Amino acid sequence: MTRSRWLPAVLLLVLVTASGCSARAGGNSATSAPTSGSTTPAETSTATPVAPSATPDPAAGAAVIPPSCESIYSPGYLETLRATPGVVLNPEWTATPGQATLGTQEAALLPLLESREHLDCFWVAPGGGSGMGLSTSISLAASDEQASLVSQLSAAEFGCTEQSNGTRCAVDRTDEYASWGETHFIGGGLWIATFYVEFAPDGYTDDIVKTLVPA
Repeated sequence: MTRSRWLPAVLLLVLVTASGCSARAGGNSATSAPTSGSTTPAETSTATPVAPSATPDPAAGAAVIPPSCESIYSPGYLETLRATPGVVLNPEWTATPGQATLGTQEAALLPLLESREHLDCFWVAPGGGSGMGLSTSISLAASDEQASLVSQLSAAEFGCTEQSNGTRCAVDRTDEYASWGETHFIGGGLWIATFYVEFAPDGYTDDIVKTLVPA
C-alpha cells in the first residue's frame, strides 16, 4: 500500500463496494468518503452469481463464497463485534459505489481482487467515513494460485506463517496519521483479506478461519 493513496485521508476513512454485504465482481477504488450518510445498517443480501476468475479447490471441499457477512463469524464473535462502540456492519453508505475500500490496498493484489466475485464486509462508522474501521473481502482462491498470492504478500514485506489449512500473512504499521494494516488468510479454497485502520479486534481473522475453513 502506498502512503499517498490512503493515509493522508485517514480521518475520512474510505473503507469500495457496489452492494454492501453482497458479493460482486469489479468496482472502483475510492479516494474520499461521504460527508454524510444514513445511520441505518444496510440489509444483507445474498451472493450474485458471477463467474469467478478462480475455481474452487477440489481438495478443499469445493469452497464457496459465504452467502452473507453474518455467516463468516461465529455467533459469539459476531455479537462481540456488534457491541463495539462506533462501528456497525455494512451501514447504507457503504452500498454507494466508490465510498468504501476493499480488504486489501496492496497495488499488486487490489486489481486481482476487484476482478473476481467477492463478499465485502465493513465494520465502519454508521454515518460515513471516519478514522476507525475495517473491511474484509472474501473470494475464491484456486490451489494453483495460492502460492502466488503468498509470494506477492511476502514480497510486500508481510510476515507469513502456516495456519490451519492455509497460510496467514499480516503487516501492521503506524505513523503520524494512524495505526493500520492488513491480514490475509489463503487456504481451504478461499482468500480472506482484511484491511483495518485503528480497529484490529483480537482474534478477528482467527474466528473467520475457524468458521469457514475446516480444520
